[in-house]
Amino acid sequence: MSSFVSRRPDRRIDTASPVALLEAPESAEAIALHDYWRSKRGDRPMPDRSDIVPSEFVRMLPSVAIIEVIDGGRDFRFRLFGSELATWMGCDRTGQRVSEMQPAPGSDLTPEQVRKRWMDVASGALAAARPLFLKAPVLSASSVLTMHAVVMPLTAGDTEIEQLFGGAFVTSTPAKS
Repeated sequence: MSSFVSRRPDRRIDTASPVALLEAPESAEAIALHDYWRSKRGDRPMPDRSDIVPSEFVRMLPSVAIIEVIDGGRDFRFRLFGSELATWMGCDRTGQRVSEMQPAPGSDLTPEQVRKRWMDVASGALAAARPLFLKAPVLSASSVLTMHAVVMPLTAGDTEIEQLFGGAFVTSTPAKS
C-alpha cells in the first residue's frame, strides 16, 4: 500500500448528512463510467473483470476503485484506489480490507462508523447485483460541492460477482441565491 498522498484538499464528505441512493447517475463523470460499464456488459447482466481495460478510461482512472469481494461478501478489499480518491480522502486504501479500515486523517468518524459506511455500500452493490448510484454533500470552506459515486458489479470468468468497479467524482453545486 502506498503511503504517498499529496496535500489533502480542504473538503470532506459531510458525515452528518445521509448518503442519497439515486435511480440514475447525475454527474457527467458518473454517467460516463456507467456508460463504459454498460458497453462492456453487452447482453449479460454484468461485464467480466477481464472486459475492463484501464487504458479505455484513462481520464477517469484517478477517481476509480476496484474492490474485491472476499468470502461471499463478508469482507471486501481495495485492489485499486485511484490517486484522486486517495488525495481527496486523505489516505490510500489500496490493499486494505474494509474490516480493517481506520478513519482518514482529520475524520470525525470512529473506525466502526468508517467500516459500516464502506460495508453498507459494498454489500448493497453486491446484494443488488446491479449498479448503485450515490450522492453526498461535501464540506468545503470555499465552495458548495457534491460527491457523485457509481458502484458496479463485475464477474471473474463466471456468473458470480467477484469484484466491484466504481468511481467517485466531486462536482461544484451552484450556490442558492
